[in-house]
Amino acid sequence: MNHTSGNIDELLIRILDDTAMRADVRMFAEWIRAEENRKYFEQYKKIWHTTTGVQCDDQVVEEGWQDYKQFMLALPERKKRMVVLRRVLRYAAIVAVILSCVYFFLKPTGNMDDQAIAYVDITIPNERGVMLTLADGEKVVVGNEKRGVIYEKTGNVNIKQEGRNELVYEDVETSENRDVKEGAMNEITVPAGERISIILSDGTKVWLNSESAIRYPVRFEMGKRVVTVKGNVYFEVTKDVDRPFFVVMKDMETEVLGTSFEVNTYGDRGEIYMALVEGSVRVRSGNHVVIAKPNEQIALDLGSREISTKEVDAARLVAWKDGVLVIKNEPFADVIRKLERWFGVEIENQCLHSSALLFSGVFERSELEIVLQTICANLNINYMIDGNRVILKN
Repeated sequence: MNHTSGNIDELLIRILDDTAMRADVRMFAEWIRAEENRKYFEQYKKIWHTTTGVQCDDQVVEEGWQDYKQFMLALPERKKRMVVLRRVLRYAAIVAVILSCVYFFLKPTGNMDDQAIAYVDITIPNERGVMLTLADGEKVVVGNEKRGVIYEKTGNVNIKQEGRNELVYEDVETSENRDVKEGAMNEITVPAGERISIILSDGTKVWLNSESAIRYPVRFEMGKRVVTVKGNVYFEVTKDVDRPFFVVMKDMETEVLGTSFEVNTYGDRGEIYMALVEGSVRVRSGNHVVIAKPNEQIALDLGSREISTKEVDAARLVAWKDGVLVIKNEPFADVIRKLERWFGVEIENQCLHSSALLFSGVFERSELEIVLQTICANLNINYMIDGNRVILKN
C-alpha cells in the first residue's frame, strides 16, 4: 500500500488526536504491515504489551522516545523525512504507544489452543484456617497472629506474615546455599469465612476472598509470570514489560502487563467473569479473545460458552478486599450464598417467599448478628443461630 509521507503524517495526527475514523484505523493497521514500516515497529516491540498511553510509566515513554528519534534520523533520504520528524516530534512517545497498541489489538490470535496455559485445579479443604502449602509439600496454617518470618527454607525468598491475614514474599541475601528450585510452587487455600492478602515475589498484590485459592511460583523467572486461581481473587499487578502476567482459571485466561482487576469463578449464576478496575487486559476463552476496558466485566456463560461484555461499577465489586460486604439489588437467594461464604456458616432459609426479593446493603467489617439483624428487620423475618448454622424463619 503506497502513501505519501504527508498522508501518513496526517493519518498519524488523526490517530494521536483521537479523531481517527474506523477507516483510518484500518489504513494504519495495513500500513504497518509493509516491510519498511514493520522495521519501524520493531523499534518498539519491547513495549508492545502496553495498550494505552496512560498505562506507560515515564521511563518506558522516554525510552520509546529516544528509540524513535534515533530510528528516524537513520532512515534514507534524511532531509526529506526531517519535515515529518519536526511535525510529529512532540508526539513521538505517544506514537510508540499507538504502534504497540495496534500490535496488541491486531496480533494474530490463531492457534489459541497452542497459546493457552494449562489449568490445574486446586482443592479447597472444608476446614477452618487459611492454608499455605510450600514447595516441598509442607503445610502451614496462616492467621494465628504471628509476625515476622514463618518459613524461610524456599531459597533466597523469605515468607513473612505481616498481619493476621497478610503474607509477603521478599528476596533476601544469604550465605546459605538455599537457591530456590526452578519452577518451585506455593499454594494458598482460603475456606469460607476467611480472607487473606499476599505480596508475591515480583511485588504484585493479591487478595483472596472466601472459598478461593491461588497457585504461584515462589520466584518468577524470565518470561511469563503465571498463576492459577479458583474462586474470587483481586490483583494489583506490578508492571514488567518483559514479563507479562497471566491469570489462569478454569475455562478462562487473563493476560496483563500491570493493572488492577478481579476474577471470579464461583459460578453462582452459571458464569465466571473478569472485572477490570484500571488498565487494560486481554481475556481468552477457547478461541474467543476480548480486550477489556476499565469498569467492564467480561463473562463466560458456562452453559452456552458465550462471552459477554457489560459495564459495571468495578470498585463496588472489589470492595470485599477492604473488608466491606456490598450487596446491591441482589436476589435474596444470592445474598444468602454470599453471607455463607463471607461468614463461613450454613444458612437455612425457611421463608421461601423471600427468595425472589431484591436486597441492598453495605456492611463494613460487621459481625454476623449485626448483618442478620439488619436484613431480618428489613424483610420482617426472624433468625436463629445454632453453632455454625443459621435458620431464617417467619
